[in-house]
Amino acid sequence: MWALVGLAAAAGKTAEQLAVGGVKFEDMHRGGWDPEARLADQERDGVAAEIIYPTVGMLLCNHKDFDYKKACFDAYNLWMAEYCDAHPERLIGVGQTAMRSVEEGIEDLRTMKGLGMKGVMMPGNPGFNDYDDRAYDEFYEAAVELGMPLSFHILTSKTDNIANPQRGPKINGFLAIIRGCQDILGTMVFGGVFERHPKLKVVCVEAVTASILSYLTNQLNKASMVVKWPFRPHSSSRPPSTSCGPSSGSRPSTRSGRSSRSITARSGCGSPGTVTTSP
Repeated sequence: MWALVGLAAAAGKTAEQLAVGGVKFEDMHRGGWDPEARLADQERDGVAAEIIYPTVGMLLCNHKDFDYKKACFDAYNLWMAEYCDAHPERLIGVGQTAMRSVEEGIEDLRTMKGLGMKGVMMPGNPGFNDYDDRAYDEFYEAAVELGMPLSFHILTSKTDNIANPQRGPKINGFLAIIRGCQDILGTMVFGGVFERHPKLKVVCVEAVTASILSYLTNQLNKASMVVKWPFRPHSSSRPPSTSCGPSSGSRPSTRSGRSSRSITARSGCGSPGTVTTSP
């Protein structure tokens, strides 16, 4: 895992200059730990503000030891809060939670909110059941109440772990890294999460572009209409409504000068929730 940190120094380099390992600390961009240097980078690139996600923290999401993850993420959140505090209007931090339990996840949300975080990056696989389980309803309610969008990033799930055996040439594994987030969206849509929590905001990071979003939306609708009853959600005794698919369409929007898209997600005829995708 640590060898891959070399790719964090990839900005400004050509493909031929990229290296997975063998990168020294002095080769890393100073803006990665110095907020003043980060602002200089922003000015050079014409960036008004950044939503900052973890780098090594993505891969830590797949660590088997949840206690270790909890310790790492708590330390990261404290560091990120201090880093962003230098220029909170331009450095917008996203925290992390290990999700060892629903109760602890809620406490993590409150702690991150108190530290000034604007959202949370979720692990692809929680410590208890899965994200469509009704046990998470209290967690989603807390996220809405605190105004903390839930972000799911590539490389944070068991199914998109680059360490997994890949079929064919190694580069073919690159095509699989978006699957984890798509599986999570499907789990939440068909599990009725957005129907029960219409104000919940979920962000899908680097996994769904505009073209893939259209395909995913079509597949969700097709599954809802064609195979809705044989594969009905375990949380419901009735099939999804045939008059309402998981999406009422997609609409373009703009976030911080970059193109993104939102879909209106629902599993029945309840009020929809929102899923925002970021390239």
